[in-house]
Amino acid sequence: MKKQLVITDLTRMRSGRVCIAGYDALGNCFRPMLPHPGITERLLYQNNEPIIFPFAVVEFDLQQHKSQPPHTEDWVYAPARVKFVRRVEEANRSQILKSSLFNNVGAIFEQTIHTDFGCYVSEGQGRRSIGTIQPKTIHKIFYEQGEDEAWNYRLGFYDSSDAYYRLKIVDLTWNYYGDSLRDENTEPAHVAEKLTALLKNKTVYLRIGLARGWMKFPDRCYLQVTGIHTFPDYLQGRIFADLKI
Repeated sequence: MKKQLVITDLTRMRSGRVCIAGYDALGNCFRPMLPHPGITERLLYQNNEPIIFPFAVVEFDLQQHKSQPPHTEDWVYAPARVKFVRRVEEANRSQILKSSLFNNVGAIFEQTIHTDFGCYVSEGQGRRSIGTIQPKTIHKIFYEQGEDEAWNYRLGFYDSSDAYYRLKIVDLTWNYYGDSLRDENTEPAHVAEKLTALLKNKTVYLRIGLARGWMKFPDRCYLQVTGIHTFPDYLQGRIFADLKI
């Protein structure tokens, strides 16, 4: 099935792999995927030019629906038949995000969000794994080392129901952008302050998605920030490929 999607999410996973999500003209969400080892960053390019990035319209040949709640949007695609179509103009981007907008984080997943060890929902339940919100308040960006000693960006925010979330940011472009602000003379706390100020001065849409269960917690799907979109655009037209160091 050939399907043109507006890409809304391009997320960083482990070992150089990425995850993609986008919407068709009817507002249906799709998450193109590949069997193990998954989608690598090099598959975002064609003839050394990036073709898959947020707000690109990309044609996929979707071949098999792999719905496993809450990840009901998964479709296996043919990587050799991906086609770049065009880029969405900035003036039209907010409408795409508004079409997938929910009142708050809980409304996206329509199931209990557990908060005893991070924020997660149960594997095997739920209608969807991803959606858009507008945060009521941006608290701050955290830039710190995790349990595996890797540096992570996290966002603290309140949604419209006044629920507070502190979620890992896996937006690939955001990670490259944040890393570009850091050098040997810049403290991590200063990077976090600059990123916090950036978000507080713009209209922000957050894409909130679910990770998949993993070895330690196979029955948990953790919430994460899969996309950060601002108006005006904090990237000033750049994409992930422009920021790679």
